[in-house]
Amino acid sequence: MNRFLTGILFFVLAAPSFAASVILEGCDKLTFTKGRVDCQVLKGNVRFRQDRAVMFCDSAYFYSGQNSFDAFGHVRVVQDSTTLTANKMFYDGNIKLMRIREDITMTSGRMTLTTQKLDFFREKNYAYYDNGATIVDPSFRLVSRIGYYYPDSKKAIFKGNVDLNGTDYRITTDTLTYNSRTSEAWVMGPSKIYRDSFIISSSQAYMNNAIGEFKLYRRSMVDNEKSTRHVEADTILYNRTKGSAKLYGKIVIDDLNQHMSMYGDKGELNQQPLSNGFLTKNAYIKEYSTPDTLFLRADTLTMITNADSSRIVEGRNRVRFYRSDFQGKSQQMQFFSKDSIVYMYGLPVLWSDANQMTGDTVKMYMKNKKPDFLHIVGNSLVVQRDDSINYNQIKGNELEGYFVNSNLHKVLVKGNAMSVYFPKDKKGDLIGVNHNMGSMMTIFLNEQRKLDKIVLEPGTEGTMYPPFEAPNEVLFLKGFSWMQKERPKKASEIFTLFD
Repeated sequence: MNRFLTGILFFVLAAPSFAASVILEGCDKLTFTKGRVDCQVLKGNVRFRQDRAVMFCDSAYFYSGQNSFDAFGHVRVVQDSTTLTANKMFYDGNIKLMRIREDITMTSGRMTLTTQKLDFFREKNYAYYDNGATIVDPSFRLVSRIGYYYPDSKKAIFKGNVDLNGTDYRITTDTLTYNSRTSEAWVMGPSKIYRDSFIISSSQAYMNNAIGEFKLYRRSMVDNEKSTRHVEADTILYNRTKGSAKLYGKIVIDDLNQHMSMYGDKGELNQQPLSNGFLTKNAYIKEYSTPDTLFLRADTLTMITNADSSRIVEGRNRVRFYRSDFQGKSQQMQFFSKDSIVYMYGLPVLWSDANQMTGDTVKMYMKNKKPDFLHIVGNSLVVQRDDSINYNQIKGNELEGYFVNSNLHKVLVKGNAMSVYFPKDKKGDLIGVNHNMGSMMTIFLNEQRKLDKIVLEPGTEGTMYPPFEAPNEVLFLKGFSWMQKERPKKASEIFTLFD
């Protein structure tokens, strides 16, 4: 591209401030037009010169008094290393205007331009075509309907169905502006840029090939060739050299291979799109590998894709998530796709059916995209509402939960195990309050997700209190807090925050 813009159409002719005379250097035959003494008819090997430009043709009308001529047949202009050929040319030597027509070919170095119409204003130092042209160079091929070139600033503008094919890229656009001095380019209007196995769609973009910088505006998109990865934002700032991109405004990142969509208003991606980065400001994720979609929000979401394509997703600060079979909240959460493990830290709360589970650290193991095993370490507590005033509770140092078809089926409590539940007779009337303490106990839940039975280890102490006579420290185990109001009941409620 640089060779084209620096050499095109001998645009750097040294033009003095006054109009130099057009000199007829030779021809085979010279006659005058009847009734016009100012018009010389020239035929055969016609040759003109002005400044450093030498012009040839088969025949010409030479208006010496007007310092101009019309040239016909095998028109050829030579200036330094640039040569132009055409069928016709009108040249006004006073204002230094060339109007070149029909079968135009211009070569400058290894660059070639072909068109049917070209005007070059030597005095104002710019060239123009509006009937379509093709420019070919070993490093690119460009087609456009309209073209301008300003050699003083080394700036070129191409308009109308612009198609630029480079050795490792392609640009299709309505308007392309290029500066060969700075290697900067701008595209305006519906545009596509094909490079590095990615397709960029934008209506306004800036590129600097010298430093590998891209700035995409007005809701631009980046897709890979297989259309399995998609990045979209109001503004995308990409540095090809560093392999990093900054995104702003209504960000959408889709990864069909990972079955995941990510959203936010500010973010950054590194190496390759989606390999690693973060999102913040209204950031959330949709994971749709199963019909039951997981929705997750956090103040900051971080994504890392490993070499084996496994992924680590981390949420920091005010994490909330929703799936129909489980919901939760915490200050920090991590998901490792390779092991299918979810870690929750910082006041974690996990809800599943009628159960609320809390502890210092919550680890949930997934199998076939469904909850399979739960491990809560430190101050573990499971609460299940029994009726309007009573709550079944299980507490211990460590808790293991086992799921069947995404439903909590069995709970094993280890270390300082305690439980309180409210047995009823066949009529549903309350029998009493059962309170147990031991080193270990196992709790089973029935198909209605209610506490069914407790298996006590030897040495367990238990007390059955009459209805309504149990003290508060029995009715509500240490650490009890019923947080049903904070539980997301649907996907949109992950954005409802409780600070």
